[in-house]
Amino acid sequence: MKIKESIKNILPTSWVVRLKQMKDYSLHKRIVNEGFAYDKKKFEKNSASFNLNTNEKLKSFLIKEYHAIEKGLALQRPKVGFGQERIKNLIEYLSYYIDEYGVDDVIVVTKNVLLEYKSFDEAYNKDKNELIPLIDDILKKITDHNLKDIRIGGGTKKIKKSDVFNSISNIDFDTFFKTRYSVRDFSDEPVNVDVLLEAIDTAKYVPSVCNRQPWKAYVIRPENTELKSKLLSVQNGNKGFGDSISSLIVVTGKLSHFFAYERNQVFIDGGMFAMSIVLALHSKGFGTCCLNLSYTAEMNRKFDEIMNFDKDTVPIMYIAVGNLKQDFKVAISNRKLLNEIVKVY
Repeated sequence: MKIKESIKNILPTSWVVRLKQMKDYSLHKRIVNEGFAYDKKKFEKNSASFNLNTNEKLKSFLIKEYHAIEKGLALQRPKVGFGQERIKNLIEYLSYYIDEYGVDDVIVVTKNVLLEYKSFDEAYNKDKNELIPLIDDILKKITDHNLKDIRIGGGTKKIKKSDVFNSISNIDFDTFFKTRYSVRDFSDEPVNVDVLLEAIDTAKYVPSVCNRQPWKAYVIRPENTELKSKLLSVQNGNKGFGDSISSLIVVTGKLSHFFAYERNQVFIDGGMFAMSIVLALHSKGFGTCCLNLSYTAEMNRKFDEIMNFDKDTVPIMYIAVGNLKQDFKVAISNRKLLNEIVKVY
């Protein structure tokens, strides 16, 4: 150490800085290369890019396809006869799914979408639509199964502007957003997990690409201190307050819901879900702190080994949850000015 310090004292400061940057460059170059290689391998193996060989991959494909029809039907003036190739493709895979996995919620939702498409076509299409017999055949195949206790949905619904305005008229969103803090000083009182789950049930209404909802949250109960400690041991941002975290939510994304052109979408959708959970927890009076899970490849492997995560899991973030003290300190966390983050054209 003395020799190192002596060399530092001899060399000009600019050289010392330059040598340090060279060392950091080599380290960061290796981390970036290993990280991209790890992500590439996991995406290729678990995404729906190359095959639809699992229930979850095929289900995601069906959701993507039927939601495209829903969006078409929700337009102000849907085009008569739209979606010919897409619907043919959907029906083929729908039949295959039923043969392999039977009828479930996704099949019933798809059925309802196809029924609405058929009704629209019958009302506005003066020409013969070759899709209608195909739709009739697949609908019969679905109704031949027992649909009892399967929830309904799918298609479109009408919304009144007055209903939307009435629902938000008494909410002070400005104050709500500005009173959400990153809390690192929780009370000793354990959180009520049932209330926490209610918040997540609300948060699931956040948008996602084609409504695929490619996420999964793992809730660690306050009493499960061993698992909580293991998870926090592979996250560096909880030092000094990790022991006071009552419940930990592990927010993950699921690669099986994505296709070749969507390599980044898991982080976008997963991040939106995570923020929605944070705001829902805030509405319940909980304190939260978002904990970064941007991992190196090595740390990613350690994370994967801690719990029995789904194989297609990608870590998005931890959310530390606790009850608020009567008084507590938070970082001021100044925000950038509006003109620094927005350009209006």
